[in-house]
Amino acid sequence: MNKCCIQTQQATLTKSSNIVDIYSSSSSSSNSSSSSSRGSSNGSMSNDDDYPVIITEATRQHIERRVRAAYEFFDRVLRLYDVSQLIFCFNGGKDCTVLLDLLMRYCREHGIASRQIPMLYIESDDSFPEIDDFVVHCVRRYDVNLIKYKDSLKVALTHMTEDMPRIKAVFVGSRNTDPYCQHLQPMQKTDSDWPDIMRLNPLLEWSYHDIWHYIHMHKVPYCQLYAQGYTSIGYRSNTLPNPHLQHSSCSPAKPAAAPAAAAAAAVACFKPAWELADPTTERAGRLNRK
Repeated sequence: MNKCCIQTQQATLTKSSNIVDIYSSSSSSSNSSSSSSRGSSNGSMSNDDDYPVIITEATRQHIERRVRAAYEFFDRVLRLYDVSQLIFCFNGGKDCTVLLDLLMRYCREHGIASRQIPMLYIESDDSFPEIDDFVVHCVRRYDVNLIKYKDSLKVALTHMTEDMPRIKAVFVGSRNTDPYCQHLQPMQKTDSDWPDIMRLNPLLEWSYHDIWHYIHMHKVPYCQLYAQGYTSIGYRSNTLPNPHLQHSSCSPAKPAAAPAAAAAAAVACFKPAWELADPTTERAGRLNRK
């Protein structure tokens, strides 16, 4: 067995300051998806109001249409699959975070227990500790079961299908502007050399700014790295803050710098991710891996 299942109450946070969340980390699952605004009683949590974003009425209506379409997609999925056949692939990034929040809202409104759809996380020795901590935070906040594997997604899915043969479909937070996702369908089987499983892609049509508008409209927690100029987060060895968000007076960032120093420099030198003007430069902070 390659997996490790962590129940919500067993998860621990080591760096809660890496998470932007207006809710207390002790919020119950019944309130986890509420869009009502409450100040956090935990001083280590940053309030979303620290990063004000103006949402116009037109934008709000546009995001509400996106949400309705996602709910219709979930309806369709549950006509095809039993909830016990589903799993959610989560990497701590902004897109998966939106999908997680959408799915948990839907489950709550339809009487589906949050733990019925487990969260799949691929561990790596090269991941950002801020991402690892944020994943644990989400496990606690949304009260979900966490399934962890190491290695690549392909290998992880191989082990998962062996360990959990009941799983037939996986929710993924892909958008059609992501690499190799331009021609993906909302429901599409994996390639022939992958484990046989249906990929569920409800966010394909969402734009970069749709993601951030949803996050700010619904006060969804997100990893603090996004407030430090990161726009697309991979591994520590191949990810920098986006240079298009860098203030002209600051020196270029360096990968895998000392965490405290890197965070302080990023806050001073980079605008937050949602201020990126040109979404086609979303991955400009990614380095080519050798």
